[in-house]
Order: sequence, then C-alpha cells, then structure tokens
Amino acid sequence: MIGRRVLVTGGTGVVGRPLVAALLAMGREVQVLSRTAPRNGDLLAHPGCTHLQGDVSQPRLGLAPETYRALAQSVTAIFHLAARTDFKGATLADYQPVNIDGVRHVYALAAEAGAHLHHVSTAFVRGTYDGLFHEHDLDCGQGFRNCYEASKFRGEQFLREQGARQTAGDGPPVTVYRPGIVLERHPSQAAVNTFGPFIFLDGVFRVLLAAHRRQEHTDTLRVQGSATGSLPFIFDDDVAEAILRLADSPESPGRTFHLLSAEPCPNRMLEEVFNTAFGRRAACLVGAEACTDPPPTTAERILARKTAIYAAYMEEHLRFDRSGLDALLGRDWRPALSTDELLTAFSLYLAGKKEEERALVLSPPEVRRIDDYFDRFLPDFLGRQLLAGLVSLSCRFWLEIAPCSSRTLEIDRGRLVRIAPGHDGAFGYRVQPATFLAVVAGLLPPQRGFFQGDISLEGNTLEALRTATALEEFFQAYPYTAARQAA
Repeated sequence: MIGRRVLVTGGTGVVGRPLVAALLAMGREVQVLSRTAPRNGDLLAHPGCTHLQGDVSQPRLGLAPETYRALAQSVTAIFHLAARTDFKGATLADYQPVNIDGVRHVYALAAEAGAHLHHVSTAFVRGTYDGLFHEHDLDCGQGFRNCYEASKFRGEQFLREQGARQTAGDGPPVTVYRPGIVLERHPSQAAVNTFGPFIFLDGVFRVLLAAHRRQEHTDTLRVQGSATGSLPFIFDDDVAEAILRLADSPESPGRTFHLLSAEPCPNRMLEEVFNTAFGRRAACLVGAEACTDPPPTTAERILARKTAIYAAYMEEHLRFDRSGLDALLGRDWRPALSTDELLTAFSLYLAGKKEEERALVLSPPEVRRIDDYFDRFLPDFLGRQLLAGLVSLSCRFWLEIAPCSSRTLEIDRGRLVRIAPGHDGAFGYRVQPATFLAVVAGLLPPQRGFFQGDISLEGNTLEALRTATALEEFFQAYPYTAARQAA
C-alpha cells in the first residue's frame, strides 16, 4: 500500500508530472525532490505538495540532516524516477552519479524509513538481447547500445543484489517498473530531451527551417530505419496509472513489471502520422542502401548527425513479456497508441514552435492537397491513354504552384509518361494554389483562368494555350474530388 506520505524523485519529469498530479488527487501528501525549483508551479501550489531541493547523486540526497531525518521518520513510499535520460554521455562514469549512485542513496533512505521503494527503470535494460525478454529477466549476457542502457541495468542489478542478501523482513520492499519509450500526451518543448518521435520531429523541423532560410529546396528527407520494425511506445499518463495501480497491490513487492502498450507501434504508422502532422511527406524510412544511393543531401546529413545516437532503435522489432502486468491489472488495461492520439501529440508539439517558423515549414491544407494530387492521384494515369481525344498531344511542360510546388509533366501521344519535380519543357504555367485546385477539380476552365489573369504563361505561348485547352477535357472527365470538396 502507498500510505499517506510519499516522496517522489524526478517529480518534474515526463512521468513524474502526471504521477504527482495523480497522487495529489488521491489525497496523498507528496514531497517532490529536485535539484532546482520545478517549472510546474501549479503542482507546488497544491496544499498537499512540498518541494525539497536536493540531489539524488549525493549522500542523504543532498538534504540538510534534519530534513533527511524527518523524511526517514515519516515517508511511507518512495517513487524513484530521477535519472539522467539522454544518450549523450560518452562513458558509464557520466551516468554513475545519478543512475547508479542515486539508486543506492534512495535505497538507503527506504531502508532507514522502512518505506516501499518503487523504482522506475526502463524496458531497455534488455540491451541487445535477442528474443522474448521476460519481466523476471535481467542479466542475460546482453550488450548495450549506449551507456544510458548500461547505467539503468546497473541500477537494477544493485537492487537485485540487495534483495538477494536480505533475510525475511530485514530490508525495504522494492518494486521495479520498466516503461517502454514514454511519450507525453500533451508535450512540452522539454519532450525533445527524451528519446522518442519528438526528437525526430524537432530534428526534421529544424533541418527544413534551415534549408528554407538558405533558400534551398528540400524534398522528402530519408531516415535510415526499418519500415517493418516497431517500437514499444506508451503515453506518460498510462505509465503513471499503471505504477499507482500496481503500487497499491499487496502482490507487487519484489516484482518487476514491463509497462508497455498492448501492441508495439509499427514504424510505418509512425511515419504516416509524422508526415500528416507536417502536412506533407517530410521524411520517410529507408534501408541503409537507399540512404546512400543517391548520396545524402546536406539536409539529410545534418538530420542523420542530429539523430545518430537513436538510429539503432529504428531497426528494432523488440518483444517483451508483460504477463505479470496482465495478471495484476487484468487484460482490460491494454493501452494502445492510435493514429489519432499520436497525431494529436505530434501536432501539439509542432504547435509549440514559433508561429513565423511554423509558417515556413508546415504545409497549409491546400499544399497538402496539391502534393496529394501529384504524388497519389496523378500517378495512377502514368502509362495510360488519358483520353481518346488527346491521342495527338505530345509535350513536356512545367507547372509552378507558388509558393509550394514545381512539377514537370511529359505527355507522349496522349499518354502521361513522366511526373517529376522542377522546371523542364518548352513552356510552363504559373498559378496560385486555389486556382490550380479549381482547375484540376474541373471547376475552372484553363482558358477562363488565363483571361482572368489567374494563370500566367511562359515560353511557347501558343503551345501552352493549345495544351491547356486540350487538357480541360481530362480535368472534366477525371476531376480531383478532394479539391472539389474543398473548393
């Protein structure tokens, strides 16, 4: 049982915030330990919440002797979430003070207080283990992708060693929780400091913004990763709920639980939702060979450097056992990430960017429909005879839909044979997005667009007029319905 007075380390972090809020809602007295004053002052204003400025890397948590003594005499449960979670440390020693020594110091307090220690680790203590990783597994001879994983493994290892040394009743009860990759349901800009899609969202956003400011055209960015892989994501509030439900169970002491969604999140779904949030095909997952042929662009090289430390995870298809979790919480607790939930979280994160920067990077709705027309609708006609009446039509021309797209189209004896980015051909058309969408929807005849001044011509004017008049028949026969609905 949780008891009345609770200490939470890392209570201002991604999982800490919803956990503290839930504990306060349950009527618990919560003391939040952090090195600096929390930003979420709304929680501190709660009459049941107290902030303690301390440091888990220090003996007695860096607290004054009298404060530490008062904690040891009153606290009934400790939720230890404080950790260094970035992957930037070069050696295990970089993580030792917080992720290993911090566990020892918090355990010492739990032992002195006789309090139940709830230790939040990570599912990635499995490291490079290949196979189904069970909740009771720990040391399976695995290697580690980075020193963060290794440090969290060492922290758990210390707790297991302490448990093995205990005789009945002479040590504090300990429960270990291993979340997957935690996503904020309502992300803050701090979300980018932890692993997850927000890092890639931020990276792609920054790269596209820089390219735009350099006046460089940037196509879809290639990201090395397996399109058939998956990752164990879970939302922050789902993790907090599971911890509190398990903490209140008399069967949880001495156990380890994997806190994961019912099903892993497929990389393909992640990619789709990612691009929907951007409003265009901003990034795509490709294999190692496709990343180098053709050679990466400047923007792709920058993005690869920004996300290199996370690249290994994009190739994974990991399997975790969660039978202990299911046994205690029941199979009704099976959170899963839907496309709508992911899209909401991604969109909220991007909405936090500066308005003027968003305007340069994110596509408005009409741009999305234009890209859809060229990338999904029109390719269905490649190699086909457009219409019997167009059999004599052969030309190559370009379309510039300012400011969002430039495409080259080639027609050979009435067959559409090429759709490509850029300007190429004997003539071309310049048009605004709304006008283009009205034309391809069959709502605006091209000739009327010329007379109204909505469409301008460059190059061979007579050929441009003849081609546009001929294609009007195609637009009427095969209207782009998405544009028609939006017009």
